[in-house]
Amino acid sequence: MKFSKSLLALAFAGTIFGISTTSANADTYTSHNSAYSTNYQTRKTNQTNYSQETNSNQTNTNYAANSANTTASQADTTSSKATAVVNLAKQLAGQNIPYVWGGESLKGMDCSGLTDYVYQQAAGISLGHYTVTQESHVTKETVSNAQPGDLLFWGNQGASYHVAIYIGNNQYVAAPQPGQNVEIQTINSAFMPSFAGHVNG
Repeated sequence: MKFSKSLLALAFAGTIFGISTTSANADTYTSHNSAYSTNYQTRKTNQTNYSQETNSNQTNTNYAANSANTTASQADTTSSKATAVVNLAKQLAGQNIPYVWGGESLKGMDCSGLTDYVYQQAAGISLGHYTVTQESHVTKETVSNAQPGDLLFWGNQGASYHVAIYIGNNQYVAAPQPGQNVEIQTINSAFMPSFAGHVNG
């Protein structure tokens, strides 16, 4: 009986002082763990998505940077070849190399022999020893758009009869005709090139 009174007193005291005498049941514990687990999974998913997005953005950035570097490298290579072509053409123009029909050596050259020789030696590109064949190795353009290292052609496309190497400043290097040497000449209306071509490769 005393024991029962003690229990009643304890219950009464708990009610007065706001002390809970009941322990958390299994459902409360499960519910708490479930909420914690859900929040953890949400945070983990968000972290994964953020990581994937970051990696994707980094990949895109790296791809763009690599593409830009490749393009810049190709431009540098093209510019370097053009410079080498121009330099060699100018050098040959000062060596008193005579015009020789069908020639392609320092002993003598014709117009297409000169251009083929220079491109092989300076850029490692074979153009062939014939003006029309050399047309097939270029991207054709107007004479006004020619850049140093480009070829200048005289005659109709597909039936050109003369070719030279443009070196800039309205000048070009050519093997003109029998009795003349390889030399630098100036573009003029009396003997105007018909079209130009940027060498591919």
